[in-house]
Amino acid sequence: MTAPQTITTDAISLHPPVDDDAQLVAELMDVPVSADRPAQIVRGWREHWDEHGYGAWIVQDADGRRVGFVGLRSHPDFIRVTIRVVEGEGGDDLAAQALRLVVGHSLEWLPDLPLRIRVAPEDIATRFVAESAGLVHVPDLDHVVDGDEWQVLELPYVRIADRIPPRAREAMLTMWVEVNDAGGAVGFVPGASEEQVAAVLDGYAAKLADGSTVCVALNSPLGELLGFGFVARATGATVAHTANLERIMTDPARRGTNHGALLMAGLHRGAREMGVELVTLDYRGGTGLGEFYTRYGYTEVGRIPGGVRVAPGDDRDGVIMARSL
Repeated sequence: MTAPQTITTDAISLHPPVDDDAQLVAELMDVPVSADRPAQIVRGWREHWDEHGYGAWIVQDADGRRVGFVGLRSHPDFIRVTIRVVEGEGGDDLAAQALRLVVGHSLEWLPDLPLRIRVAPEDIATRFVAESAGLVHVPDLDHVVDGDEWQVLELPYVRIADRIPPRAREAMLTMWVEVNDAGGAVGFVPGASEEQVAAVLDGYAAKLADGSTVCVALNSPLGELLGFGFVARATGATVAHTANLERIMTDPARRGTNHGALLMAGLHRGAREMGVELVTLDYRGGTGLGEFYTRYGYTEVGRIPGGVRVAPGDDRDGVIMARSL
């Protein structure tokens, strides 16, 4: 399946540029639309799309107005992202929504290269938008060009693995316990011991070894574990095209940084690389996760009333969701 060229939500939509978008570029540059430069920029964007299959996305608000762009440009060893929106009320929010969508799409579909944005140290607004989308400041990449200082933020990356190294196991175990204690619905109740969690984690290590499952980890460019989950392929000839996503979790101390969306993108990428065409997942009712998964294309396909007993007198529905890849 090829990457979609349009991304649509209830609030905004993103699409590749057309010639008429020169008017938007002229507005952003504060020059007449008759000037040569806006049309040249749009032509360059379209040529990049033709060559690479991705590029600048034009941002439209819920009313269909073109309000800005998120640009992606290929470099030999990374992809650079830029973002501009028209000034006005709600501009930063539109920029944040657009960037979150684009980086998730990039992690799922684009070449496995670092995605980076550079911001001036005084540009607090763009820095905030980038960090809310999940990008992380990497001081070693900061640089100076023609006397101007630039700070570089990079998108977390996904590692798809068929084994769990000892150091990774320690970080995963710590996160799993923390998610449990924070009330996360990942197979245990708050207060589960490290030994209980370790037994299940080590069970997944055996599944990785036999090739039926892969681990998908979301990692900071600085090397920190941000989240993980498993893609467990179904067994049997009639269901070999399907897989279940299991134990999906992110660092509870980093909520609000788009890591859930990035991890879902990585899980879909990992499943697609396994040749999977349809994925399922299940969650504990009463957690609000149904709304979260619906945003990423999932539909409820089954419900077991009272199928999960969290505590005596606290039975929750077990909910099953699915989506095509």
